[in-house]
Amino acid sequence: MAVLLAFCPAIATATADEPEIWRVAGVGDQDSLNARTGPGTQYQILATLPHDARQIRTITCVPTVTQQQYFAMTDEQVDILSDQPHWCLVAWHGKQLGWVNASFLVEDED
Repeated sequence: MAVLLAFCPAIATATADEPEIWRVAGVGDQDSLNARTGPGTQYQILATLPHDARQIRTITCVPTVTQQQYFAMTDEQVDILSDQPHWCLVAWHGKQLGWVNASFLVEDED
């Protein structure tokens, strides 16, 4: 099982047994979250998610490390990784959209 080291509560751990459902957070009422062709702002925008989008599924996120790799990391390596942007490939309403910045996703508890 891969563990995403996003160091935000929404993406800290993922289990294979349960689906991961998220909602958009931290996006202004008049703004939207860009879904891109790749994991970074240099990639083209494919679609946008409304500021209040819910029931978003993650397909995969980057960067990832295995549990074994994580527990073998030094504090310095963890700090370096935590400073990197984290991106997730997402689906919404059953359709794959693109890559979004994981800092704008929080667990959707409803």
